Amino acid sequence: METTKDRRAGPKRIGELLVSANVVKPEVLLEALQVAKKSSTPLGRVLMTIGELTERDLETAIEVQSLLRDNVISAEFGVRALSLAVKNCTSLENAFRELGWKAPAKEQMVSSELGELLLEAGVVTRTDLDNAVRQSLENKLPLGRCLVVSRTITSGLLAAALTAQVLLRDGKINRKQALDGLRAAVRKHQSIESSLEEVGVFKANPANVRVGDLLTQAGLVTEGDKIQAVEVGLNEQKPIGQVLLATGMITNQQLQDSLRLQEKVAAGNLTAAQAADVLKQANSRRVPIDVIMNERNNKDDEIARANEVLEMLITCGLISKEDFAKAENVSKATSISLGEVMLNNGTIGRPLLRNAVQAVDHMRSKMLTLDQAVAALRYSTKTGVDFTNAVKEVALLPLPPLEEGLSADNNSWLNKLLGKKNG
Repeated sequence: METTKDRRAGPKRIGELLVSANVVKPEVLLEALQVAKKSSTPLGRVLMTIGELTERDLETAIEVQSLLRDNVISAEFGVRALSLAVKNCTSLENAFRELGWKAPAKEQMVSSELGELLLEAGVVTRTDLDNAVRQSLENKLPLGRCLVVSRTITSGLLAAALTAQVLLRDGKINRKQALDGLRAAVRKHQSIESSLEEVGVFKANPANVRVGDLLTQAGLVTEGDKIQAVEVGLNEQKPIGQVLLATGMITNQQLQDSLRLQEKVAAGNLTAAQAADVLKQANSRRVPIDVIMNERNNKDDEIARANEVLEMLITCGLISKEDFAKAENVSKATSISLGEVMLNNGTIGRPLLRNAVQAVDHMRSKMLTLDQAVAALRYSTKTGVDFTNAVKEVALLPLPPLEEGLSADNNSWLNKLLGKKNG
Protein backbone atom coordinates (compact mmCIF):
# COMPACT_ATOMS: atom_id res chain seq x y z
CA MET A 1 0.00 0.00 0.00
CA GLU A 2 1.20 3.51 -0.85
CA THR A 3 2.20 5.69 2.11
CA THR A 4 3.67 9.15 2.39
CA LYS A 5 7.06 7.93 3.53
CA ASP A 6 7.31 5.70 0.44
CA ARG A 7 7.64 8.76 -1.80
CA ARG A 8 11.11 9.29 -3.19
CA ALA A 9 12.86 10.56 -6.28
CA GLY A 10 12.45 8.59 -9.49
CA PRO A 11 11.53 8.90 -13.15
CA LYS A 12 9.20 11.86 -13.66
CA ARG A 13 9.51 12.45 -17.39
CA ILE A 14 6.93 10.86 -19.64
CA GLY A 15 9.51 8.86 -21.60
CA GLU A 16 11.27 7.57 -18.48
CA LEU A 17 7.95 6.57 -16.93
CA LEU A 18 6.87 4.67 -20.01
CA VAL A 19 10.17 2.78 -20.22
CA SER A 20 10.22 2.02 -16.48
CA ALA A 21 6.67 0.65 -16.74
CA ASN A 22 7.66 -1.53 -19.74
CA VAL A 23 5.12 0.28 -21.90
CA VAL A 24 7.73 1.50 -24.40
CA LYS A 25 11.11 -0.06 -25.22
CA PRO A 26 14.23 2.09 -24.65
CA GLU A 27 15.26 1.99 -28.33
CA VAL A 28 11.77 3.08 -29.40
CA LEU A 29 11.88 5.96 -26.93
CA LEU A 30 15.25 7.11 -28.28
CA GLU A 31 13.94 7.12 -31.83
CA ALA A 32 10.76 8.94 -30.78
CA LEU A 33 12.79 11.57 -28.90
CA GLN A 34 14.80 12.33 -32.05
CA VAL A 35 11.62 12.70 -34.10
CA ALA A 36 10.03 14.90 -31.44
CA LYS A 37 13.07 17.18 -31.38
CA LYS A 38 13.30 17.55 -35.15
CA SER A 39 9.57 18.12 -35.64
CA SER A 40 8.94 20.18 -32.47
CA THR A 41 6.16 17.71 -31.62
CA PRO A 42 5.40 16.56 -28.06
CA LEU A 43 6.89 13.13 -27.33
CA GLY A 44 3.53 11.66 -26.39
CA ARG A 45 2.05 12.61 -29.76
CA VAL A 46 4.98 11.03 -31.59
CA LEU A 47 4.53 7.75 -29.70
CA MET A 48 0.83 7.78 -30.52
CA THR A 49 1.55 8.47 -34.19
CA ILE A 50 3.91 5.48 -34.51
CA GLY A 51 1.40 3.23 -32.73
CA GLU A 52 3.29 2.70 -29.47
CA LEU A 53 0.63 4.36 -27.32
CA THR A 54 -3.11 4.88 -27.32
CA GLU A 55 -4.57 8.21 -26.28
CA ARG A 56 -5.78 6.62 -23.03
CA ASP A 57 -2.26 5.30 -22.34
CA LEU A 58 -0.87 8.79 -22.83
CA GLU A 59 -3.47 10.37 -20.55
CA THR A 60 -2.72 7.76 -17.90
CA ALA A 61 1.00 8.47 -18.09
CA ILE A 62 0.40 12.21 -17.84
CA GLU A 63 -1.81 11.71 -14.79
CA VAL A 64 0.86 9.57 -13.11
CA GLN A 65 3.44 12.22 -13.98
CA SER A 66 1.28 14.89 -12.36
CA LEU A 67 0.89 12.84 -9.18
CA LEU A 68 4.64 12.27 -9.01
CA ARG A 69 5.45 15.96 -9.44
CA ASP A 70 2.99 16.85 -6.71
CA ASN A 71 4.56 14.17 -4.46
CA VAL A 72 1.20 12.44 -4.07
CA ILE A 73 2.68 9.00 -4.86
CA SER A 74 6.15 7.47 -4.99
CA ALA A 75 7.99 6.76 -8.24
CA GLU A 76 7.93 3.01 -7.66
CA PHE A 77 4.20 2.98 -6.98
CA GLY A 78 3.51 5.22 -9.99
CA VAL A 79 5.45 2.90 -12.33
CA ARG A 80 3.57 -0.16 -11.03
CA ALA A 81 0.20 1.57 -11.42
CA LEU A 82 1.00 2.77 -14.94
CA SER A 83 2.17 -0.68 -16.01
CA LEU A 84 -0.97 -2.31 -14.62
CA ALA A 85 -3.33 0.25 -16.16
CA VAL A 86 -1.80 -0.07 -19.65
CA LYS A 87 -1.48 -3.88 -19.50
CA ASN A 88 -5.11 -4.38 -18.42
CA CYS A 89 -6.48 -1.51 -20.56
CA THR A 90 -8.09 -0.06 -17.47
CA SER A 91 -8.25 3.32 -15.77
CA LEU A 92 -5.58 4.54 -13.41
CA GLU A 93 -8.17 4.67 -10.66
CA ASN A 94 -8.87 0.93 -11.10
CA ALA A 95 -5.14 0.22 -11.11
CA PHE A 96 -4.76 2.13 -7.85
CA ARG A 97 -7.64 0.16 -6.36
CA GLU A 98 -6.10 -3.16 -7.36
CA LEU A 99 -2.86 -2.06 -5.73
CA GLY A 100 -4.73 -1.20 -2.54
CA TRP A 101 -4.68 2.62 -2.70
CA LYS A 102 -7.29 5.29 -3.39
CA ALA A 103 -6.17 8.55 -4.99
CA PRO A 104 -7.46 11.80 -3.47
CA ALA A 105 -10.28 13.50 -5.35
CA LYS A 106 -9.07 15.83 -8.08
CA GLU A 107 -10.76 18.73 -6.36
CA GLN A 108 -8.38 18.20 -3.43
CA MET A 109 -5.29 18.24 -5.61
CA VAL A 110 -3.91 21.74 -6.09
CA SER A 111 -2.71 22.22 -9.66
CA SER A 112 -1.15 25.64 -9.03
CA GLU A 113 -1.89 28.89 -7.26
CA LEU A 114 -2.81 30.49 -10.58
CA GLY A 115 -5.16 27.65 -11.48
CA GLU A 116 -6.86 27.66 -8.10
CA LEU A 117 -7.29 31.44 -8.22
CA LEU A 118 -8.99 31.23 -11.64
CA LEU A 119 -11.09 28.28 -10.51
CA GLU A 120 -12.21 29.96 -7.29
CA ALA A 121 -13.06 33.16 -9.18
CA GLY A 122 -15.33 31.10 -11.42
CA VAL A 123 -13.60 32.03 -14.68
CA VAL A 124 -12.48 28.46 -15.53
CA THR A 125 -14.05 25.06 -14.91
CA ARG A 126 -12.35 22.14 -13.22
CA THR A 127 -12.36 20.26 -16.53
CA ASP A 128 -10.72 23.15 -18.37
CA LEU A 129 -8.13 23.47 -15.63
CA ASP A 130 -7.32 19.75 -15.57
CA ASN A 131 -6.90 19.71 -19.34
CA ALA A 132 -4.58 22.73 -19.18
CA VAL A 133 -2.55 21.11 -16.40
CA ARG A 134 -2.06 18.01 -18.57
CA GLN A 135 -1.00 20.17 -21.52
CA SER A 136 1.35 22.12 -19.27
CA LEU A 137 3.04 18.96 -18.01
CA GLU A 138 3.18 17.30 -21.40
CA ASN A 139 4.57 20.32 -23.27
CA LYS A 140 6.55 21.76 -20.35
CA LEU A 141 4.82 25.11 -20.74
CA PRO A 142 3.43 27.45 -18.06
CA LEU A 143 -0.17 26.70 -17.11
CA GLY A 144 -1.36 30.20 -18.00
CA ARG A 145 0.01 29.97 -21.52
CA CYS A 146 -1.76 26.64 -22.02
CA LEU A 147 -5.04 28.19 -20.87
CA VAL A 148 -4.60 31.03 -23.37
CA VAL A 149 -3.57 28.74 -26.24
CA SER A 150 -6.64 26.57 -25.64
CA ARG A 151 -8.74 29.77 -25.61
CA THR A 152 -10.04 28.97 -22.16
CA ILE A 153 -9.03 32.47 -21.05
CA THR A 154 -7.75 35.58 -22.82
CA SER A 155 -4.23 36.93 -22.44
CA GLY A 156 -5.76 39.96 -20.71
CA LEU A 157 -7.43 37.74 -18.12
CA LEU A 158 -4.16 35.86 -17.59
CA ALA A 159 -2.39 39.17 -17.00
CA ALA A 160 -5.08 40.16 -14.48
CA ALA A 161 -4.78 36.87 -12.61
CA LEU A 162 -0.99 37.12 -12.47
CA THR A 163 -1.23 40.70 -11.24
CA ALA A 164 -3.60 39.49 -8.52
CA GLN A 165 -1.00 36.89 -7.53
CA VAL A 166 1.72 39.54 -7.34
CA LEU A 167 -0.43 41.84 -5.21
CA LEU A 168 -1.32 38.91 -2.94
CA ARG A 169 2.33 37.95 -2.61
CA ASP A 170 3.32 41.52 -1.76
CA GLY A 171 0.54 41.84 0.84
CA LYS A 172 -1.21 44.65 -1.04
CA ILE A 173 -4.58 42.85 -1.09
CA ASN A 174 -6.16 39.81 0.57
CA ARG A 175 -7.54 36.75 -1.21
CA LYS A 176 -11.17 37.91 -1.14
CA GLN A 177 -10.18 41.23 -2.69
CA ALA A 178 -8.15 39.39 -5.33
CA LEU A 179 -11.11 37.20 -6.27
CA ASP A 180 -13.59 40.09 -6.29
CA GLY A 181 -11.19 42.20 -8.37
CA LEU A 182 -10.66 39.37 -10.83
CA ARG A 183 -14.39 38.82 -11.28
CA ALA A 184 -14.97 42.55 -11.79
CA ALA A 185 -12.12 42.72 -14.32
CA VAL A 186 -13.77 39.94 -16.34
CA ARG A 187 -17.23 41.44 -16.06
CA LYS A 188 -16.19 45.00 -16.96
CA HIS A 189 -13.42 44.12 -19.45
CA GLN A 190 -10.84 46.20 -17.60
CA SER A 191 -7.58 45.72 -15.72
CA ILE A 192 -7.66 44.29 -12.23
CA GLU A 193 -5.94 47.44 -10.96
CA SER A 194 -8.90 49.50 -12.20
CA SER A 195 -11.34 47.12 -10.54
CA LEU A 196 -9.49 47.32 -7.23
CA GLU A 197 -9.21 51.11 -7.42
CA GLU A 198 -12.98 51.41 -7.98
CA VAL A 199 -13.70 49.82 -4.60
CA GLY A 200 -10.87 51.66 -2.85
CA VAL A 201 -8.73 48.68 -1.84
CA PHE A 202 -5.74 49.50 -4.03
CA LYS A 203 -4.25 52.53 -5.74
CA ALA A 204 -1.33 52.27 -8.14
CA ASN A 205 1.68 54.41 -7.25
CA PRO A 206 2.90 56.34 -10.33
CA ALA A 207 6.36 56.42 -8.74
CA ASN A 208 6.58 52.65 -9.08
CA VAL A 209 7.26 50.90 -12.37
CA ARG A 210 7.85 47.19 -12.88
CA VAL A 211 10.92 46.00 -14.73
CA GLY A 212 8.76 43.88 -17.03
CA ASP A 213 6.63 46.88 -17.97
CA LEU A 214 9.74 48.97 -18.67
CA LEU A 215 11.13 46.30 -20.98
CA THR A 216 7.80 45.91 -22.75
CA GLN A 217 7.24 49.64 -23.24
CA ALA A 218 10.79 49.95 -24.56
CA GLY A 219 10.03 47.25 -27.14
CA LEU A 220 12.67 44.84 -25.83
CA VAL A 221 10.18 42.18 -24.69
CA THR A 222 6.75 41.32 -26.08
CA GLU A 223 3.67 41.48 -23.90
CA GLY A 224 3.23 37.72 -24.23
CA ASP A 225 6.81 36.98 -23.19
CA LYS A 226 6.45 39.32 -20.22
CA ILE A 227 3.28 37.59 -19.02
CA GLN A 228 4.90 34.18 -19.36
CA ALA A 229 7.97 35.38 -17.43
CA VAL A 230 5.76 36.74 -14.65
CA GLU A 231 4.07 33.34 -14.32
CA VAL A 232 7.38 31.47 -14.29
CA GLY A 233 8.77 33.94 -11.77
CA LEU A 234 5.82 33.42 -9.45
CA ASN A 235 6.12 29.65 -9.70
CA GLU A 236 9.88 29.61 -9.17
CA GLN A 237 9.96 32.60 -6.79
CA LYS A 238 12.36 34.53 -9.02
CA PRO A 239 12.29 38.18 -10.13
CA ILE A 240 10.97 38.59 -13.67
CA GLY A 241 14.27 40.11 -14.78
CA GLN A 242 16.15 36.96 -13.79
CA VAL A 243 13.61 34.81 -15.65
CA LEU A 244 13.95 36.87 -18.82
CA LEU A 245 17.73 36.81 -18.50
CA ALA A 246 17.84 33.03 -17.99
CA THR A 247 15.72 32.45 -21.10
CA GLY A 248 17.94 34.73 -23.20
CA MET A 249 15.19 37.26 -23.92
CA ILE A 250 17.29 40.12 -22.54
CA THR A 251 20.97 40.72 -21.86
CA ASN A 252 22.48 41.37 -18.47
CA GLN A 253 23.17 44.98 -19.51
CA GLN A 254 19.52 45.50 -20.43
CA LEU A 255 18.48 44.12 -17.06
CA GLN A 256 20.92 46.35 -15.16
CA ASP A 257 19.79 49.40 -17.17
CA SER A 258 16.15 48.60 -16.40
CA LEU A 259 16.87 48.32 -12.68
CA ARG A 260 18.71 51.67 -12.68
CA LEU A 261 15.86 53.37 -14.51
CA GLN A 262 13.36 51.80 -12.12
CA GLU A 263 15.24 53.48 -9.25
CA LYS A 264 15.16 56.84 -11.04
CA VAL A 265 11.38 56.57 -11.47
CA ALA A 266 11.01 55.72 -7.77
CA ALA A 267 13.15 58.75 -6.88
CA GLY A 268 10.95 61.02 -9.01
CA ASN A 269 13.72 61.84 -11.49
CA LEU A 270 11.82 60.31 -14.43
CA THR A 271 8.31 59.23 -15.26
CA ALA A 272 7.72 55.64 -16.29
CA ALA A 273 7.20 56.73 -19.91
CA GLN A 274 10.44 58.73 -19.90
CA ALA A 275 12.37 55.80 -18.43
CA ALA A 276 11.02 53.48 -21.12
CA ASP A 277 12.00 55.99 -23.80
CA VAL A 278 15.55 56.23 -22.40
CA LEU A 279 15.84 52.43 -22.46
CA LYS A 280 14.45 52.25 -25.98
CA GLN A 281 16.81 54.90 -27.34
CA ALA A 282 19.84 53.43 -25.58
CA ASN A 283 19.21 50.05 -27.20
CA SER A 284 18.26 51.31 -30.66
CA ARG A 285 21.33 53.56 -30.80
CA ARG A 286 23.51 51.07 -28.91
CA VAL A 287 24.81 53.61 -26.44
CA PRO A 288 24.84 53.57 -22.61
CA ILE A 289 21.76 54.96 -20.88
CA ASP A 290 24.03 57.65 -19.36
CA VAL A 291 24.45 59.14 -22.84
CA ILE A 292 20.69 59.37 -23.27
CA MET A 293 20.28 60.73 -19.74
CA ASN A 294 22.83 63.48 -20.41
CA GLU A 295 21.04 64.40 -23.62
CA ARG A 296 17.78 64.60 -21.66
CA ASN A 297 19.38 66.89 -19.09
CA ASN A 298 20.60 69.18 -21.85
CA LYS A 299 17.11 69.12 -23.32
CA ASP A 300 15.43 70.23 -20.08
CA ASP A 301 15.97 73.92 -20.85
CA GLU A 302 14.55 73.46 -24.34
CA ILE A 303 11.47 71.75 -22.92
CA ALA A 304 11.01 74.51 -20.35
CA ARG A 305 11.11 77.16 -23.09
CA ALA A 306 8.68 75.16 -25.23
CA ASN A 307 6.17 75.09 -22.36
CA GLU A 308 6.76 78.79 -21.80
CA VAL A 309 5.92 79.86 -25.37
CA LEU A 310 3.29 77.18 -25.99
CA GLU A 311 0.25 79.36 -25.38
CA MET A 312 1.64 82.12 -27.58
CA LEU A 313 2.09 79.64 -30.44
CA ILE A 314 -1.48 78.43 -29.97
CA THR A 315 -2.84 81.98 -29.83
CA CYS A 316 -0.92 82.91 -32.97
CA GLY A 317 -2.48 79.96 -34.77
CA LEU A 318 0.87 78.24 -35.29
CA ILE A 319 -0.37 75.13 -33.44
CA SER A 320 -3.72 73.76 -34.55
CA LYS A 321 -6.47 72.83 -32.13
CA GLU A 322 -6.26 69.24 -33.40
CA ASP A 323 -2.53 68.97 -32.70
CA PHE A 324 -3.04 70.54 -29.30
CA ALA A 325 -5.84 68.08 -28.43
CA LYS A 326 -3.72 65.09 -29.48
CA ALA A 327 -0.73 66.31 -27.48
CA GLU A 328 -2.94 66.98 -24.46
CA ASN A 329 -4.22 63.39 -24.51
CA VAL A 330 -0.68 62.03 -24.69
CA SER A 331 0.44 64.39 -21.93
CA LYS A 332 -2.33 63.23 -19.60
CA ALA A 333 -1.68 59.57 -20.34
CA THR A 334 2.09 59.77 -19.84
CA SER A 335 2.48 62.62 -17.31
CA ILE A 336 4.84 64.35 -19.78
CA SER A 337 4.48 68.10 -20.29
CA LEU A 338 2.75 69.45 -23.39
CA GLY A 339 5.92 71.15 -24.56
CA GLU A 340 7.91 67.92 -24.45
CA VAL A 341 5.17 65.99 -26.23
CA MET A 342 5.04 68.55 -29.04
CA LEU A 343 8.81 68.65 -29.35
CA ASN A 344 8.95 64.87 -29.53
CA ASN A 345 6.19 64.49 -32.12
CA GLY A 346 7.43 67.37 -34.28
CA THR A 347 4.48 69.71 -33.74
CA ILE A 348 6.99 72.26 -32.47
CA GLY A 349 10.12 72.17 -34.61
CA ARG A 350 13.42 73.57 -33.40
CA PRO A 351 13.33 76.60 -35.75
CA LEU A 352 9.80 77.49 -34.60
CA LEU A 353 10.79 77.12 -30.96
CA ARG A 354 13.87 79.27 -31.46
CA ASN A 355 11.83 82.00 -33.16
CA ALA A 356 9.08 81.88 -30.53
CA VAL A 357 11.64 82.21 -27.72
CA GLN A 358 13.15 85.23 -29.44
CA ALA A 359 9.70 86.78 -29.86
CA VAL A 360 8.99 86.45 -26.15
CA ASP A 361 12.42 87.74 -25.20
CA HIS A 362 11.91 90.80 -27.46
CA MET A 363 8.58 91.53 -25.78
CA ARG A 364 10.06 91.15 -22.31
CA SER A 365 12.79 93.62 -23.13
CA LYS A 366 10.14 95.89 -24.72
CA MET A 367 11.95 95.84 -28.04
CA LEU A 368 8.69 94.72 -29.68
CA THR A 369 5.04 95.13 -28.93
CA LEU A 370 2.76 92.13 -28.90
CA ASP A 371 1.38 92.80 -32.37
CA GLN A 372 4.89 93.26 -33.79
CA ALA A 373 6.13 90.03 -32.19
CA VAL A 374 3.12 88.08 -33.46
CA ALA A 375 3.49 89.47 -36.98
CA ALA A 376 7.22 88.70 -37.08
CA LEU A 377 6.71 85.20 -35.70
CA ARG A 378 4.04 84.40 -38.27
CA TYR A 379 6.18 85.86 -41.04
CA SER A 380 9.27 83.87 -40.05
CA THR A 381 7.17 80.68 -39.94
CA LYS A 382 5.63 81.35 -43.33
CA THR A 383 8.82 82.35 -45.15
CA GLY A 384 11.44 80.34 -43.29
CA VAL A 385 13.64 83.33 -42.49
CA ASP A 386 15.04 83.63 -38.99
CA PHE A 387 13.25 85.83 -36.49
CA THR A 388 15.75 88.70 -36.58
CA ASN A 389 15.37 89.14 -40.33
CA ALA A 390 11.62 88.63 -40.04
CA VAL A 391 11.45 91.59 -37.65
CA LYS A 392 13.30 93.78 -40.14
CA GLU A 393 11.14 92.75 -43.07
CA VAL A 394 7.87 93.04 -41.17
CA ALA A 395 8.86 96.53 -40.04
CA LEU A 396 8.58 97.61 -43.69
CA LEU A 397 5.05 96.18 -43.98
CA PRO A 398 1.80 97.52 -42.55
CA LEU A 399 0.96 95.66 -39.38
CA PRO A 400 -2.21 93.55 -39.51
CA PRO A 401 -4.84 94.45 -36.91
CA LEU A 402 -4.29 92.68 -33.61
CA GLU A 403 -6.78 89.84 -33.22
CA GLU A 404 -9.37 89.89 -30.50
CA GLY A 405 -8.04 88.33 -27.33
CA LEU A 406 -4.44 89.41 -27.95
CA SER A 407 -4.67 92.64 -25.99
CA ALA A 408 -1.76 93.27 -23.68
CA ASP A 409 -4.02 95.25 -21.38
CA ASN A 410 -6.11 92.37 -20.06
CA ASN A 411 -5.24 89.89 -17.34
CA SER A 412 -4.11 87.11 -19.71
CA TRP A 413 -1.25 84.73 -20.19
CA LEU A 414 0.68 87.58 -21.83
CA ASN A 415 0.51 89.73 -18.69
CA LYS A 416 1.96 86.84 -16.70
CA LEU A 417 4.56 86.28 -19.40
CA LEU A 418 5.71 89.90 -19.29
CA GLY A 419 5.54 90.06 -15.51
CA LYS A 420 2.83 92.76 -15.44
CA LYS A 421 0.51 93.21 -12.49
CA ASN A 422 -3.13 94.11 -12.49
CA GLY A 423 -3.99 97.61 -11.46
